[in-house]
Amino acid sequence: MRLTLAIVMLALFAAPCSVLAENIFVNNETGADRNDGSASETIGTFAGPVRTISRALRLASQSDVIVLANTGAPYFDEVTLDGRRASGSAARPFRVEGNGAVLSGAMALPFEAWEEVGSDLWKVTPYRKGHYQLVKDGAAVSELRATEGGVWHELPELNENQWCVWRGVMYFQAEHNADPREQSFGIAQKQCGITLCDVRHVVISNLTIQHFRLDGINVHDRASNVTLRNVTLVENGRAGLTVAGSSRVRVIGAETRANRDFSMLIQEAAGVDVEDAVFDAEPAVR
Repeated sequence: MRLTLAIVMLALFAAPCSVLAENIFVNNETGADRNDGSASETIGTFAGPVRTISRALRLASQSDVIVLANTGAPYFDEVTLDGRRASGSAARPFRVEGNGAVLSGAMALPFEAWEEVGSDLWKVTPYRKGHYQLVKDGAAVSELRATEGGVWHELPELNENQWCVWRGVMYFQAEHNADPREQSFGIAQKQCGITLCDVRHVVISNLTIQHFRLDGINVHDRASNVTLRNVTLVENGRAGLTVAGSSRVRVIGAETRANRDFSMLIQEAAGVDVEDAVFDAEPAVR
């Protein structure tokens, strides 16, 4: 009996203390947040994909993999990776695998959001000030901006299908007799697509992030061994990617397009290593 007990105790102490990473599946069409995320297809009452990335993160632990189904429909979510639970190791990083899916921060503008203030001139007053983006049919609308350091003392003249911000209000010049309330307009509403803070060994791959009010990805502070692989950052209200504080990020095969202020913004003591990335504007260091 003592020998058997000793063997059992030895086996317990010899076993590795870490748990193998698990896949947590997300599908924004067939998933349900009551599911456990254990399978890409529903196979039981609660066994199957969850519907939102936020729910997947609540189920996740260290070194897990969030696997998104590319359904052709955007994920409307705001993702935060924070602390040990959203971290991994060098051998098994915490991963978000996008499979080519789109993460969007745009909110459809309701009928009552529009107010006509002139001849085919309309305005929208956003709840949040400071960063803006107007979207139509899933793409950013042409914007008129003041020259750097310039200030408008009156509302500027706009061309058709062009917008501007004046005194915290968004103005849009529609085509003649074209009512924007009857068209598919949206506004960048959610703050950041993915925010990372105080994480280690994280990989985010094969994901397009677009139409967020501030940044597509914001690596806020104290993030190390973060890899962004084949991410596309499009038409966000400030920057495609912001890296700040003491964070360190590796960017491989990324692309930025038409982000409103910066393709990539590096702040404070942050550092970024870039390989085979395409920036449509020179990254800024502040």
